[in-house]
Order: sequence, then structure tokens, then C-alpha cells
Amino acid sequence: MRNPLLSRGALIFSAVCIICLCVALPSREQGARTQRVSILTDWTTHHVLYPMYGAADRMAVAQRDPRAAFSWYRYSSKAPHFNDPRWRDPRRPRRNSRGFERDWSINLGLGGVAANMFPAKFTFDITAAPSCTNDYVVYPLNTPGSATQANIVAFNNLYSGTAGGTGVCNRTPVMNDDGVDATVFWSYNVNAIGGAVTTSPTLSWDYTGVAGSVLGTKVAFVESAVGQPAHFHVLAFKAGDGQDTTDPNGLQNTMKPVQITGAAFVTTDPVAGSGTATDLAFGVNSGASDTISSPFVDYTHDYAYVGDDAGNLYRIKDVFCPTFNTDVNCTAGLAPSLDLTWGTAGVVSVNGGCGQLSGPVEDFATGNVYVGCSDGFLYGFSSTGTPLPTGGGSVFLGVGAANAPGGGIVSPPIVDSSNGFVYAVTGNNGTNAALLQTKTSFAQQRRVGLGGAPGNDISLPAFNTAYFSSVTPASWGLLACGYDSSGAHTVLYIVGFNTNRQIPVIALPSSNQYQLASDVETCAPLSSFENLGAGPPFTFPTNWLFAGLSGGNIYNFNINTSTGSGFPGGFTNADSFSVAGGPSGIIPDNESTDPQASSIYFGTLGGTGTCGTTGMGYCAVKLTQAGLQ
Repeated sequence: MRNPLLSRGALIFSAVCIICLCVALPSREQGARTQRVSILTDWTTHHVLYPMYGAADRMAVAQRDPRAAFSWYRYSSKAPHFNDPRWRDPRRPRRNSRGFERDWSINLGLGGVAANMFPAKFTFDITAAPSCTNDYVVYPLNTPGSATQANIVAFNNLYSGTAGGTGVCNRTPVMNDDGVDATVFWSYNVNAIGGAVTTSPTLSWDYTGVAGSVLGTKVAFVESAVGQPAHFHVLAFKAGDGQDTTDPNGLQNTMKPVQITGAAFVTTDPVAGSGTATDLAFGVNSGASDTISSPFVDYTHDYAYVGDDAGNLYRIKDVFCPTFNTDVNCTAGLAPSLDLTWGTAGVVSVNGGCGQLSGPVEDFATGNVYVGCSDGFLYGFSSTGTPLPTGGGSVFLGVGAANAPGGGIVSPPIVDSSNGFVYAVTGNNGTNAALLQTKTSFAQQRRVGLGGAPGNDISLPAFNTAYFSSVTPASWGLLACGYDSSGAHTVLYIVGFNTNRQIPVIALPSSNQYQLASDVETCAPLSSFENLGAGPPFTFPTNWLFAGLSGGNIYNFNINTSTGSGFPGGFTNADSFSVAGGPSGIIPDNESTDPQASSIYFGTLGGTGTCGTTGMGYCAVKLTQAGLQ
């Protein structure tokens, strides 16, 4: 029998070569850059995985997906570390760590990022110093917009603050503006039905293939309102729109949102930088809203997959229509519309209307699409909308939310596209919270319990860096929230793998558990990110795990495996921070010694006292990765 590690090891060259074809890497010797390299980080970054070692046919196909190039660039030992200026100037001093301080937190008004949803981050050039002007983060707001309330907003001047050093984006104070907060990049009330943006947005990838190309100029998102069909929008934002330049206190982080409604929607592909948006009602067949299904964009085919609360899964075409796209399904100049070649007139009724759908996730290697449902099943469909043949296109995991609290699948599945695995979690399978691993064909199903079932849903697990970059099975790890055997405490579970990347099917021992709370709290989606340690020569990077709880605490754990002791070598709680209501999904961004440039972004789920002043409402928050300052 062929050793699977040998076959994976033979693909190291393939992954690195693909990186070289997709992006022009900077020359360390000469300090020159032949081309800018931008990176998108949004909710899909956590749900579609591209380890550097996998099946040869899958790795070959994956090179057409920009998410693969982003992932391989980040994890390649041949590439410069993610946005790290020390590769260019080793004399640059390291930022000092100090006590708990919030870098910045900005009032979002009457609503913020919904639970389990994510902001979206655009990094202009990972081979250059962090950009105050061009790097931005988008926050979807879970509240109806108005003349004074945005339902989607973006900030730039992100790398501001005073914790651990003066931020590179700090400004000269003017009036009551202290110069250490992010500033409004743009804000809008995109209003077709008077709705809120309850799910995560997705940024465009409109790379033209030439130096100085523009990327991240549009945002796709869903507007939802109770009793109304959900609406899909593509916004071609304009820098400066929605800034309140007349704020009497001189503040640069207050919003005066631009209104896009009614006749203001355009019926053609919105032009980058125009400040216009499209509108598509996609829940017409059911009249159902979309509460938790974020749109997943297939950049190569210019499709968006999205579900609704009545079990309907849609495919939308002509989403961003970038100039590089030669796919026949992208018709330049047209606004997004339902793709009539998918299912029946662009719609697939999942098991006759299974209930509320999670966000869908595509396996780029096969074109299959996977989605969880509130009935407790994971569903899979081919690229034409046909249910997968194995198991009738579904896999049982939970007992269903209608039968027991926590029994649905609310978190989008995770697809390891390099190795052909799909992961999903539920809070109640009749006995336990549980994690499912199955092949993309729905064969070889394996389940492991995550403790008792107190009635809470389970959110996104996270993988350690070694899962992406190492050929050593003992170092591969998955971390998932669950509960202890009695269901009385929230626990972090540590799941290992065998040489075939299969999870165990036996109960995990107590040594593989870490108690996060003394009571039952719901975890926010977990996020993993590798940052460099002390140096030069930066031999031992730190793999941070960020975990948030509904009780308010946010933790960063050092799950570093560089000691060679195997996963989870050196598993320690480094620091914690607290926000009202706990955090939404967390987006880590850079790996940099520039002050305030290695950050995490999230929204607070509580409505009071979270911006430093009681009653200020929901907030956009940035903390520094190390020390959660």
C-alpha cells in the first residue's frame, strides 16, 4: 500500500509552483516588488481550506481558485511571511506588549454584526507596509437602515491605537477626535425592503493580471427583513461616501450613510467606485427571509450560492463580472440574476424544504456545494444542483432543531478541498454535541462526540497551522467548542488525525479538553492564525487560537507546535479580554511588527457599555493579536 505521506510530500513542489504562477513574489535580495499582492479575508476563509499537501488532481484544479493561492502564499515557507516588514528590514524594532487596552471601538448605532457572522477584511498589498488608506474592514449591521443608521459600513486607518506603541495610522488630534481610532471609509443604507444585513458579506476579486490592478472594489451581501423575501445586493462602494464630515466634534468615525433605495438601484453591473448597487429578490419562490445563510462566491465562475430560511438553495450568476473572467456564464454589463441552469430555474428545494439553511460552501475541485440545515442533516449537491448519489445527498448529524434545542446545523460546513473532506458540527445528535467528518462524496463518515448536549448550538471549529503546512500527522489538529460530559461547562476539544487525515471515532479523553467556562456559554466561531515570534531570526512563529464566549470573554491561546512535541505542544492561555455580549466571528489580519498592524476585528453582541461609554450601542472593535490589547 502506498504511503499517503509520500504522495502528499511529492506535491510540495506543485503547491509552491502554483503560488509562483498566481502571484509575483517580492525579491528579498533586491527588495523589489514586481506586482502588488492583495488578500481578502472573510467568512469563507474559515470554511474552505487548502492545505499545501493533498491529492494531485485536486491540487491541480485548485490553482484556478484565488482562495487557494491566498492560502498557499500564506503558508508557503518559500514566500515572505504574511505582511511582515521584518523580511525587508531586519533592523525594525519589535512592538512591545503591555496590558489590556482596546485599540479602538466604534459605535455602530442600533445594531452590529450578528452572532456567528464575520466582518470582511481587504489588505491592499501583503508585500508592503500596511496601508492606512487602502486597507479596510467591512462590518454588516444587523439592524434596518435609515437616514441616520447604516446597514453596512467600512473603516480604514485601521492600524490606529496606543496599546503597545503608537499606531502607524494615528493622526493629529482635531477637536474631540483623538486621532487613534479608525475612520469611516464609507457607509450606506442599502434598502430594498427596509431590512438589515444579518449575514456575513463577501468581497470581490477583480484582479486584472497587471501591476497596479484593482482588487476588492465591490461587496456582495444579503438584506433581510421578517416576512419579506431576502434580497441580494452587490455594492460598488465609493471611498468617502457616508462620512459625516460635518460632525460638530470633529470625529472621523461617525456615519451619515448614503441612501441607496428604490430607483437608485442600477440594473447593470455596477461600476467600481461609482457608489451604486444592484438588487435581486431571490427568496421570491418561498417569500422566505435569510437569517443565517451568508453568500458564498465562486470567483472563477462568478456564481454566488445562498440559502433562505425555508430550505431553498439558490445560485446567482454575473455577481462581480471582473474583467479577467472568461467564463461563458459571466455576461459583462448585466446585473446579478438567478442562474436558470442550477436546479429548477435557479433554485434547489433542499429535501422538499428542510428548514433554515446555513451558509453554503463549494468544493472547487468537484463543483459540489454543501449546506447544513436546521433539520440536523448535511446536504450535498453537484454543480448542476443534483443531490449527491451517496446517501441520497444527505448525512445525518443532529436530531433537528424542531425536535431538540441545538439539534440543527447552523454553522456552514468546512471543506478541505485539497484532501476531499467535509466537516460539520451540531449541538445535539440525541446524546451529545458532535463533529462530523465525511469525504466530499459522503463516503467514510466519522463522528466524534463533543460532550453533553445542553441545548446550545455549536459554531465553527478551527484548524492549527500545521494542518496546512506540515507533513507530520502528529502535529495536525482541529479545535472545536463543546461541553463536558455532563453538559454543564463549555469546553474546548482538541482533535487529532491519523496519517489519512481521519479524525478518531472514540470519545476524546479528558487530556484533550480545556475548560473555557464554569457554566454553559455559547462559543463564537473559532479563528486560528500564525504570527511570528521574537526575532530575528523568527524561528518560532506563534499559532494563535482566538475564542470568544457569549459571557463576554475573548481568549487567545498559544497552540504553537514548533517545539516538535506534537499537537498541542505548548497549549497555553496567553491572554483574555471582555466585551458586552461576547464577540461575533473574529477576523485576524496581518503578521507585522508595525504598531497596531497585527490585529483581530469583530463586532460586539451586547448593546450597552461596549464603546467605552454606557449606552453607546453596538461596536466595531479592533484588538492587537498578541496580548489582546
